[in-house]
Amino acid sequence: MQWILGNMPMIAMLQGFLLIVIGLLFYLDSSEYTALIPAVIGLGFLIPGYLAFSNESMKMHAMHATAVFALIGVLGGAQKLPEVLTGDFSKSVIAHMALLILCGEYMFFSIMSFRAARIKRELEAGN
Repeated sequence: MQWILGNMPMIAMLQGFLLIVIGLLFYLDSSEYTALIPAVIGLGFLIPGYLAFSNESMKMHAMHATAVFALIGVLGGAQKLPEVLTGDFSKSVIAHMALLILCGEYMFFSIMSFRAARIKRELEAGN
């Protein structure tokens, strides 16, 4: 887990790429523009993730931007939870669950990373 927390920009780019692929696959299957929502959220991971990876001074702001997109993805994916509980596993529900799971785990690691960075700053300030 320590490796993940230390490489969050790379994880953001990977998550962004996965969400873009999921969005494009569901769009090609259904030809509905709403199927591209995971791809749009994926861009919200990929672009700030690249900024954080390539520019250390932008890292904090870019990683907070990815956390906002993760929150949006969790809220958007959670909309279909009632359908899952009733046993509906249509393509739309599967896409929403993929969005919920990927964004939820990224949000978890973001929170853990933010905590680790804060603790590190506090320890450095105390010494």
